[in-house]
Amino acid sequence: MSRSLKLGLALASLWMLTGCGMFHQSYQAVAEKGSRALRWYKAPGEDLIKTVAVVRLDNRSGYPVPDFEATYTALFIERLQAEDGGLRIISAEDPQAPEFLRRLPLGPDGHIDNFELALRSRQHGVNAVVAAALIDVRDRRQERGIWWFKDVYDYIDITLDVEVYDSETAAKLIDERLTQAIEADIPLVLPSQPSAATLPVQVLEEFEKMIRRAGRLVADAVVVRSWVGVIGEVSDDRVMLRAGADVGLEAGDVLEVFDNRRVIQGVEDVRFFVPGLKIGEIEVVETFPDRVTARLVSDTPVWAGCTVKRKP
Repeated sequence: MSRSLKLGLALASLWMLTGCGMFHQSYQAVAEKGSRALRWYKAPGEDLIKTVAVVRLDNRSGYPVPDFEATYTALFIERLQAEDGGLRIISAEDPQAPEFLRRLPLGPDGHIDNFELALRSRQHGVNAVVAAALIDVRDRRQERGIWWFKDVYDYIDITLDVEVYDSETAAKLIDERLTQAIEADIPLVLPSQPSAATLPVQVLEEFEKMIRRAGRLVADAVVVRSWVGVIGEVSDDRVMLRAGADVGLEAGDVLEVFDNRRVIQGVEDVRFFVPGLKIGEIEVVETFPDRVTARLVSDTPVWAGCTVKRKP
């Protein structure tokens, strides 16, 4: 489908949503559908499925929540699939998931090592890794009103961190801190107090809404990018690719090969891959669910670690 036609359809969808349905739908519903229309317009014109790995959602708020990781990781994946059913999602909760999703590589400072994470993601055909955490829940008091009509109200601030790491470049596609304030039904007790058995229901309900927003952010960032694969092995004129029929590759597909060896070092010695120039082409000759075998169709040599994209 041509880009101009996609633009026309996307604008038409937005007009229908905002012009015809504004009296029947909430602003949030219109915004969500408009976001999907724009995402569809920006998406590359390919049908290969991108693989997204979701690590366990972490609770760093200090408040205990029973089964937090399992419950909210599953909810996040559900929201992400609802945003775009064309993604292939790997959950760290799955017993068959790669071990690195359960034990993320960390740098000396205790933060995720983006470069090592990209290397391990490439080994398993993962295009992006999502890490999210509930990092803070705290209460505050605020005066509202004027003059003698002033009163003090209790609020609860909830903070959710969302990061998405790209395996092609090792860069972050998303580094967002989502915050939401709600008026407290009852004052929030400190985590150390015996009465703080778990977070209030209204906080968990609002957190679920924030997970939905996070799913939309992740889909917006991942879906608009082209699918990228990585060469795993090269033997004579045969190439093994760490992606297969699961992502839509078929025999006869021609893939462009790019030199991805150059690495740059940024602030605090953080490393990134630099997408390189095209150096050749390969053609898929045999497919399996999680890998393909391809043959060289150009004279230029290729090597393990080169990235590939399907030829337009």
